[in-house]
Amino acid sequence: MAPAKNEYLCILPDKPGTLQKRLEVRPAHLEGVKAYLQNESVVAGGAMLNSDPVEGETPSFKGSMMMIVAESKEAALELIRGDIYTKSGVWDVENAQIIPFKSAVRVAL
Repeated sequence: MAPAKNEYLCILPDKPGTLQKRLEVRPAHLEGVKAYLQNESVVAGGAMLNSDPVEGETPSFKGSMMMIVAESKEAALELIRGDIYTKSGVWDVENAQIIPFKSAVRVAL
């Protein structure tokens, strides 16, 4: 029998002063997350912003949100720690929130 899968709403704040590093490693982050999308370990994600984006301007990033499907909170944290945003010092993992979550509805993109 396969281990039970649980959902986690992950709120991942950026460390102060990391905008340039975020922009620099963003392509590697997006490439790295592809495998998690394919195996459905990550079912949603994106940037959190300080304000609505303005066309033609770099958004004011606050951090990221990810919906992770994993066996445990520790497994979700392991996935987060393996991301380039963590390894390059963008995400403030010490202040991350990994919240057990149960989807009631989900719309495919």
